[in-house]
Amino acid sequence: MKKISFRIIAFALLMAITLSVIAFADSAYPTTVEEVMAFPDVSAKSYVLADAKTGEVIFCHNENQRMPIASTTKVLTCLVALERVKLDDAVTVNAESCGIEGSSVYLYEGEKLYVRDLLYALMLESANDAAVCLAYHVAGSIEAFSDLMNSKATELGLTNSHFNNPHGLEDAEHYSTALDMSRIWCEAMKNETFREIVSTKTYRMDLEEEEGYRFLSNHNRLLKTFDDCIGGKTGYTKTAGRCLISGAERNGAELVMVTLNDPDDWADHQALLDYALSLYSSVEVASEGSVTHTVSVVGGKNKNVNLKNTDALTLTVRDVTKLKSHLEAPKFVYAPVKDVSQPLACVVYTIDGQTVATLPLYPEKAVEAVQKKSLFKRIFNIFK
Repeated sequence: MKKISFRIIAFALLMAITLSVIAFADSAYPTTVEEVMAFPDVSAKSYVLADAKTGEVIFCHNENQRMPIASTTKVLTCLVALERVKLDDAVTVNAESCGIEGSSVYLYEGEKLYVRDLLYALMLESANDAAVCLAYHVAGSIEAFSDLMNSKATELGLTNSHFNNPHGLEDAEHYSTALDMSRIWCEAMKNETFREIVSTKTYRMDLEEEEGYRFLSNHNRLLKTFDDCIGGKTGYTKTAGRCLISGAERNGAELVMVTLNDPDDWADHQALLDYALSLYSSVEVASEGSVTHTVSVVGGKNKNVNLKNTDALTLTVRDVTKLKSHLEAPKFVYAPVKDVSQPLACVVYTIDGQTVATLPLYPEKAVEAVQKKSLFKRIFNIFK
């Protein structure tokens, strides 16, 4: 009886482990017993961890639940401003931008500064007064700026978000999801100025006429504690709880993590980002000169020109089986082919339809054009 009981218990444990692994697999979680045991706990009510280059969701929970998002709103505020005004635009602070509740850099009416300064105040100090000032400068009012934010969300294909202000202070009609905010972050990170701002730890905001300066310090603790962090945005209100967006990069892999209503966000982000980055590996997809292609040359002394890659290409991927490639090349080129430093074709590498790298192919040698005979010479040759 004891042996039978032991076997029944062992079988029950095995089935429990197997079922838990299947459940994890259905929810974009680890799919082996070892991965389940190593997977960090996340205390967020809603979260997403995604590949920032391809948009692939790697881990998630309640990712489409509409929730208040507090100051993570300012990622979209910054993006809309960057797309519509210049960094060196001069701004005069209006009365409506002063005395805004919550985080502030204490702008005063009539103060003159630049869009660049307001953006750093917005993203480093999470300044609500800077958000309002930018909204008035870009669109003339909070309502008009909110319309621009919602238009951008629609452009990105987001269906679970609505923005009523540029700062994220509590509003029943102001909400988003962890998944939507990850997509907004990925779009913003395509802008080099945005990347520079969110990765900056401190910034000096000079005041006019040598009055002094404001010293801005980034609220994102991970920039100091997590070497792979490349930026992020914090947020908090009583209703939203602690909200956090973090970007991280290691060996060419770039991830984004969004947590909404997470009491232990700093620890959760560092642990899960570190875990997810460890799942990536580097793969050499092309060695130097290993990819070749031949293109016809019209009007050339040589009928064809050989193309090849001059550099090796190594990619960091999580699942190499998803990596696809295709050639983009013309059917022919016209002679002469003079500049061998200019690529004539390329190989495009994709994951889930998203381009992750391109490999240019260059002419191995120049091709001269055939010299056409003049009309006189052609007539002369007929009667020769």
